Amino acid sequence: MDYLFSLKLLLMTSLKISLASLLVLGSGHLQAQNFDLNSAVAHALKLNPSLNAVQSQANASTARTQVSKAKNRPTLTLSHTARLSDNPLDAFADKLNTRQVTAPDFDPATLNDPGSTDLYFTQLALRWPLYTGGRVSAMVEGAEQVEKNSRLQFQREQEKVAYKTMRAYLFVQATIQGLITLEDAVSAAREHVKTTAKLAKEGRIVESDKLAAEVYLAAIRSQREQAVTRQRSALNELKLLMGLSLGSEINLAVSKVAAVSSSISPENYEKLALQNRKDLAAAQALVQAAQSRVDAARSVRKPSLDLLVNSNWYDDQPGFESQSSSIMGVFSVDLYNSKSGSEIDVRLAQQREMQWRLQALQQSVQKQVRDAYNYLHESTERLAIAENNVSTALQTVKLVKQRYGQGRTILLDLLQSERLYTDARMEKLTARLNLDVAQLALPLAAGTLALPMVAP
Repeated sequence: MDYLFSLKLLLMTSLKISLASLLVLGSGHLQAQNFDLNSAVAHALKLNPSLNAVQSQANASTARTQVSKAKNRPTLTLSHTARLSDNPLDAFADKLNTRQVTAPDFDPATLNDPGSTDLYFTQLALRWPLYTGGRVSAMVEGAEQVEKNSRLQFQREQEKVAYKTMRAYLFVQATIQGLITLEDAVSAAREHVKTTAKLAKEGRIVESDKLAAEVYLAAIRSQREQAVTRQRSALNELKLLMGLSLGSEINLAVSKVAAVSSSISPENYEKLALQNRKDLAAAQALVQAAQSRVDAARSVRKPSLDLLVNSNWYDDQPGFESQSSSIMGVFSVDLYNSKSGSEIDVRLAQQREMQWRLQALQQSVQKQVRDAYNYLHESTERLAIAENNVSTALQTVKLVKQRYGQGRTILLDLLQSERLYTDARMEKLTARLNLDVAQLALPLAAGTLALPMVAP
């Protein structure tokens, strides 16, 4: 049983296609991993490096949100200071803080030249921003919107990776079918070479027919080699998308994509896109974040109120001999700040920029939906034409063979008809692939592409 027959039998009797066996003359690898379309996408969603990078960005946004929220919470600080000084003011203050002031300490000579003094100062301080004019809450809202943007962008990137993986998977399947078609053509061309060589040797045909058969075989073999390269490249692309090493062996099951409903109008697909597209929702979150930054800039003109509570310990040696406490409220307001107006203008301009970007994205999404819808229609019509053309080309080959066998036509006509039949089959494969991809591209554009469940 030759290689071609074994390959056909494998495709007809099993749902699994061993890509490794196609490249290494049917030899299997026990270490190969098995995937169908859904499991390949699930693997990509879990291990695709670019997708994991976007997820890390989203996690960083979550952390920044927590930092913003912490700015509205109290802070508790413990500090310890050891100081040696001959400053008269420090020397007198040290005696006050350590409760060691005596009458001689008020002597002018002692006050002016107290000598050096040491102090050990321990402080436990609480600071609580009770009111910030809305600045902290605006910053928190902005951080939450940026985090929302990152999460939505990650979800959109998941859809893109799923689409790319499914497209690559289908392309691998198409290249395998293309190899089978070209193997058929090569086998037929070899038979013509053998036949014409025999007939030329017997003097029954002219030498040019033999040479024409050899040229045709060379052309088909060249086309097959190109198909082998495309198949290998498609397989490597799929592996990269799935987060696999290029040296890994995988088996792919024959899989199909779900057909897209043709009863939904492009206008309805546009409405779905405007409702479901994650990148649109992400852009809207950035608009809200920009508005929050405007609010934060305006809050600078409002007063703020902080609560400060301190507990202090002073001693002339390491220890906690003398303790004192204080509690205070700090009310502050900027009576004039030349920078606040400019800052507000900057934030307002950034908000308008985000609004324009959102509008541009909405228009782009509508065009993407229209293009995907038209591409689906084109692919459907193209496949119907290609299927009809294959039937016509096959019938042509049969008729020309019959006429050639009767001596009523030349070999070039037969080779030309077979070449057209091969091209028609390849065109049908391309049209089938384009239709499958179009049935994925439209849900991607509409934001309704279904993703498989991914195990944690």
